[in-house]
Amino acid sequence: MIIETIICTKNSQGIVNFAPFGIKKNKNYILISPYIPSTTLNNLKETGNASINYTDDATFFVNCILGKKNFEKIKCSKINSYFLKDALAHDEVVVESIEENKVRPNFKCKIIYKEEHKRFEGYNRARNSLIEACILASRVKILKKKQILKELEGLKNSVEKTAGIKERKSWNLISKFILNETR
Repeated sequence: MIIETIICTKNSQGIVNFAPFGIKKNKNYILISPYIPSTTLNNLKETGNASINYTDDATFFVNCILGKKNFEKIKCSKINSYFLKDALAHDEVVVESIEENKVRPNFKCKIIYKEEHKRFEGYNRARNSLIEACILASRVKILKKKQILKELEGLKNSVEKTAGIKERKSWNLISKFILNETR
């Protein structure tokens, strides 16, 4: 199963990067498979650690796609990195092994620390649709325009029915981004 998260990595110069990321989790291990090239890939190779942030706030995903990554962060407990201040929970991981691949290397990471911060308050369909829209936005150069627009239209219904103010604003931003990128 793939779990959508926000991964925080840091390079050897101390520059922090947040990226939306689908991970695979198995007991005390997390599998991260970043595309080549990517900042997350470079940072994992340089420093060998990351924080995996679990959030129900889809605006983090939208802002990452839009390049607005100046999030409030807190220093991690066991690794030299940060986690999202508003995360529901986070895991701190260290890279144990790398399985090289020409497209997406696999980083097997051991969870060395876990912390819960806030209670999960339930699912919201609009937030799920926002995450799906972010995935579409990340693939505008790969997928056909017709497919992207069809899927975006399908997601719009749940946003219109179930979104709050914050989700509506994020929907407008990510929709505009996708429409501009598919011209």
